[in-house]
Amino acid sequence: MFALPVVADEAILARFFPAAPVARRWQPVSIYPLPEIDRSTASVETYNKAVELNNEALDAMRGKDYARAVRLLSDACRAAPGERGFWSNYLIALKNSKGRENDAITAARVVLAFDENDSQAAYMAGLVFLNELKQPEKAIPYISHALKAKPGDVNMATALATAFEQANYADDAFETLKKYAHLSTNDPYPLYMLGLQYLNREDYNPAIRAFNSARAADQKGFAHDAWIRARYYAGQLEGLEADCRDVLQRFTGVLNRQSLERILFSLKPGDFRMVETINTTVNTPSALDSLDFSIRQIPNVAGHQQVELMGSEFVSRGSSFAAIPVTGDAGRLKFSVPREVLAPEFSLRLIYRIKTSAMLGSRMVSNNVATPDLRHLSQDPLLFLDHPLVNELSRRVSQLPGNYIQNAATAVAKGLKYSENFEDHPVKWVFENLDRCDCTEFARLLAALCLKKGIPARIATGFLIKAELMNTDTSIGHAWCEVFFPGKGWVPIDPTLQSNMHWAYFGNLLSDQILFDYLNGDKRTRVSIDFVSTKPDLKVNLNNSYRISHW
Repeated sequence: MFALPVVADEAILARFFPAAPVARRWQPVSIYPLPEIDRSTASVETYNKAVELNNEALDAMRGKDYARAVRLLSDACRAAPGERGFWSNYLIALKNSKGRENDAITAARVVLAFDENDSQAAYMAGLVFLNELKQPEKAIPYISHALKAKPGDVNMATALATAFEQANYADDAFETLKKYAHLSTNDPYPLYMLGLQYLNREDYNPAIRAFNSARAADQKGFAHDAWIRARYYAGQLEGLEADCRDVLQRFTGVLNRQSLERILFSLKPGDFRMVETINTTVNTPSALDSLDFSIRQIPNVAGHQQVELMGSEFVSRGSSFAAIPVTGDAGRLKFSVPREVLAPEFSLRLIYRIKTSAMLGSRMVSNNVATPDLRHLSQDPLLFLDHPLVNELSRRVSQLPGNYIQNAATAVAKGLKYSENFEDHPVKWVFENLDRCDCTEFARLLAALCLKKGIPARIATGFLIKAELMNTDTSIGHAWCEVFFPGKGWVPIDPTLQSNMHWAYFGNLLSDQILFDYLNGDKRTRVSIDFVSTKPDLKVNLNNSYRISHW
């Protein structure tokens, strides 16, 4: 029934387990041969004139007049070509003169021809290639040569790592920083760069340590910013709210301020006004005898959200009408639509006050929640647990080192590409549309993999509050997964946010998440309608929109 070509299967599975790219490694390139130089001795008169030119040039450089210094030193080097000091000064003047980059490199090579162990000449040539000419590949041999001539120079090592990184030799940059970054005492940048290398490898603990060490000398906030972000991505959220707030207050011009504000928004307590509008269209409203909305209430969640329905109203033809709820079966609210509200288009508007706080997995207390019925959870036909790709995906996740659930969440985040589709698709559809999945499909596939392994899982639906969507209408909800752990109960895991937030939403329910309900194959949706009509083919369509603001 589900037979697929083996080649097609492998292409699909490869999305979930992408091979690590083969790292480019730098193959040493020599700066030799160096140019032949004129070592002839100038006459005393000529040499003295060259010294005067050199001294005038030094005065010009002290006044930042590098163009004049270049002219003077050019004459000095022509007059006394065998004087290494003139060439060294000429190199400095050229390096500080815009548009003379190639001349600076030529001068550096001449200085090196006088003394191949002149680390500063090699270093300056490398910096010209790196910073001015934007040619990191050509910078590497010179900076590497400089570092060999002056081992232990952290500035040179940092520049070399920068050149390696810009030339896409990430492993060479990493090894250089691991060797030299800890030697820096008053410059936070080497340790900051090392932390970024660890962070790019998703090796969070050493990244956090490197950023934390860099913070001691950081006066601009970049190491503090990276320290916050690394802890967030690692899911180490204890105390992070206060630290994030402190960094934002201390470093008002911090580069990634928007990112830090996003982190703080997800961690600090929230007090929100949420207006949920259920828009209704009826093709023949005159055929309706009655229409009732049935709505499962947004739940209170201990330690995370407190919900209060503050008001409700019908909106029709530009007018508002009272909407009085009646508690029905299973605690659902029933809203009967008055006759005067019925129209081709009308809405039910619900106004909530929702207070949220971050519920961290590290603070979850042991509880005695009964283990859920795995068979019942597995009966949802949308999960397609007997699909061969679910079987094979689960098998390959099981073979990975480490925790199955963490590996499954990572595989889902890598294998699917997010694209809002406003629909609710089964797992079979997911494998046929890897680039068209939204949060519901991410969550459903993770649930299927957990259930296949015998781990109870379910899909939570709700809303993700984004600062950029405050005070605007949106129809985009959110979904994530909950996995049952004995002694802990249901633990939230968001595979959609795994792809860019890493482990922040793994095991934590943060302040920007509002839980609405759970998707199961055997019960009504959270919002449904009951109606009686004289027209058997009457169509009633619903769609929800939300508007969030601060209370």
